[in-house]
Amino acid sequence: MKRLIMFLCLILCLDALAAKKNLELEALRLEFDNFITEERYRPYAKTEKAKAKSAIEGLYSQSGKVKEHAVFMARHQLMTAKMRAETEYLKDQIQAEDEQLEVINIDTLRTEAAVARLEADRAQLMLSLQAEEVERERLQKQQALELASQIANEKEMTQAELEAAREYARAQERVAELAKQEADLAFEEIDALRRQLESLAARETVDGLVMTLGDFVFDSASANIKQTAVDNFGKVLEFIDGYPDRSIRIEGHTDSSGSESFNLKLSQERADAVKALLVEYGIAAARIEAIGMGESLPVADNNSEAGKAKNRRVDVIILNN
Repeated sequence: MKRLIMFLCLILCLDALAAKKNLELEALRLEFDNFITEERYRPYAKTEKAKAKSAIEGLYSQSGKVKEHAVFMARHQLMTAKMRAETEYLKDQIQAEDEQLEVINIDTLRTEAAVARLEADRAQLMLSLQAEEVERERLQKQQALELASQIANEKEMTQAELEAAREYARAQERVAELAKQEADLAFEEIDALRRQLESLAARETVDGLVMTLGDFVFDSASANIKQTAVDNFGKVLEFIDGYPDRSIRIEGHTDSSGSESFNLKLSQERADAVKALLVEYGIAAARIEAIGMGESLPVADNNSEAGKAKNRRVDVIILNN
């Protein structure tokens, strides 16, 4: 009787051991199936995948010590396939990142070249305006001398005629002042274009890639985006479309003019306005975070108008995921 009981226990133990082996085999098979169906590994390690599949399928026809060794080898083949697929996947990712970085570098070089051309045009315009100003002053002096000579030679000139001559001289001064104002406006437009080109050049930071929208986007003390900026928003959209899987942070910044609370509120409203425009153009709102930074992070000295203009900005950041 005792022998019968021991025999039954032995059979049960063998059945349990066989069931355990079968569970291990099914777990290995399930691990392989999950691996080959994972989307990002589909194109990679095809040879290693085939070897692992063959090794696992061969386990069903083996038993004993031979099967234990075959299980070990099959698991080894599966791990080899996983490592190969991960290596090839990472190589392709690195290559894609390098290609995107090269595109950004090319765009940056083109922008810098455009800025250089603009600076050259500005210098040429300044020289032309200076030459015109010198010629205008020379003509005014000559006309004044001729008028004085005429007054001295014509003793019978009436008081009304004398006043008319003086008015003419004053009119010439006004013409010269208007010409100077036009030259100043031309310089301001050139500077605005230069700042616009400089701001749209993407740069790499610790947080991610940054494109800065300068003070040309908004009117002073306003969160309304200028129509000219809206019409030229394509550069920003191209920048964002290059990284469809990354999150976006929009940071609004101001100069130090006005109260701190006003500047914080204004910077938030400007960041929200840029976010709203991006959403209107089809960028998913869930990808975008808009933050107002106020005057807390200046990039230039707030003691000059040029410095304040640089501090009035909105940064569009493609975050490192």
